[in-house]
Amino acid sequence: MKNLDLLKEEIIKCFHCGNETLMHRKGEYQWGSINLEYDDFSFEYIYDMFACPVCHKVTLRETYGDETMIKHYNNDILEYYDKKTILFPINNIESSSIPQKVKEAFEAALKTKGIDKNICLMALRRTLELILKDKGATKWGLKDKIEEIAEKGLLPDTLKEASSLTKILGDSAAHDKELEIDQHDVESMAEFVEYIIEYLYIVPDKINTYKERLSSKFEN
Repeated sequence: MKNLDLLKEEIIKCFHCGNETLMHRKGEYQWGSINLEYDDFSFEYIYDMFACPVCHKVTLRETYGDETMIKHYNNDILEYYDKKTILFPINNIESSSIPQKVKEAFEAALKTKGIDKNICLMALRRTLELILKDKGATKWGLKDKIEEIAEKGLLPDTLKEASSLTKILGDSAAHDKELEIDQHDVESMAEFVEYIIEYLYIVPDKINTYKERLSSKFEN
């Protein structure tokens, strides 16, 4: 006998193929304060898996809600809201240490990764250029910016090479050069740019946060 709760449909954007379409829910898992021994704070996580009827790939969505998430209070009626996040495929990067322009550019690239290879590569190239400018690059061309930041010691050789590869494929996408690009190339460049973001922003921020935490322990 089929579980009728799993037959629900919902219009969701598929970040694999780019279609916003009616998807079938294939699975659901719930977890929250009801599963814990204490009930001082009420919260709930819901994980839904949907299948795209166009590309047949799955999307995993997290829905979170708790007792503090109140939209408005009207006539003694409380209305709650929740936060929905697409966990897979990954289409964002979460860290307060990343400059907003860099974050927006990289997330724009991720959202087009499975939709248009050339647009994604151009967006990754733009993300790289924004990163280098944020780190103080003043030279004109992207190649010179990469060299400039590497000479300052901010980019190790491996990430300098990753930056150069991102530039090459981004240029090819922008100028319609005869370079055959496949999905593996796009996935690799997205990973390379993410490594650069992690190295220049996320890892230093995590280290500083831990140092502050460790320092407070010594003080106590």
